[in-house]
Amino acid sequence: METNELKKVIEVLLFISGKSVSKEKLAEIAGVSRAQIEETVTALKQEWNSNHGFFIENIGAGFQISTRPEYSGYILKLFPWKGSLKLSPASAEVLSIVLYKQPITKAEINAIRGVDSQGVISNLLKNSLIKYGGHKKTPGQPRLLRINDTFYHVFGIKDSADVPSWEELGEEQ
Repeated sequence: METNELKKVIEVLLFISGKSVSKEKLAEIAGVSRAQIEETVTALKQEWNSNHGFFIENIGAGFQISTRPEYSGYILKLFPWKGSLKLSPASAEVLSIVLYKQPITKAEINAIRGVDSQGVISNLLKNSLIKYGGHKKTPGQPRLLRINDTFYHVFGIKDSADVPSWEELGEEQ
């Protein structure tokens, strides 16, 4: 596939997705190698850096189109409800547990917190901050919870490598 055509295909797929798309998925759909996807995305990032109000960012193991933070005020005028993600202390606690202990079951979260977390987990799932991903290989095969790519986007984190380790957090306190 010609480079300009591949750029357009990647732009369309990232735009229409509205969320992170993995290099593997982009390569599969476009019928090219992962290396070609990475090379083309790098070129697109350079082109978009100074010419657009949006950019391509790495989210988790993929790419996503995002708006530049300096234009958030305009977006909030158009969509005032989009600017508010308020986490209760319980939600922040469960989100932290999932972040540092993933993959983890609901029962394990409940045991750590000492209370039922179903309502909090439901809200975090609804806001796409966490997701189900697989089953634990134990009797009953409970579902495992993991951080969703939306979490990284909302909190401006590239991927899990950018999150300080539990030990690093302990040293700072």
